[in-house]
Amino acid sequence: MNTQTQTHSQKTEDERSSPGANIVGSAQTVLGFAVLGCMVAGGVGIAKALSMESGPDVLLCLLGSVAAFGTVFFIYLRKS
Repeated sequence: MNTQTQTHSQKTEDERSSPGANIVGSAQTVLGFAVLGCMVAGGVGIAKALSMESGPDVLLCLLGSVAAFGTVFFIYLRKS
């Protein structure tokens, strides 16, 4: 029992002392939220463009949506 406890204690100390594991996990979380935000922004832009009357306004709104979705694709293609 004592050996198992020591091994478990050493393992948790090693996990705490390696800051790289926490940085990678938090970077993935931030990246996930950024992708989700860009997807929502693109969807809202398309929905707003449907209710606009002026042509240039629609064009700018759709351009922003394409840019938001393009950012998502860039993030995923860069990651691969």
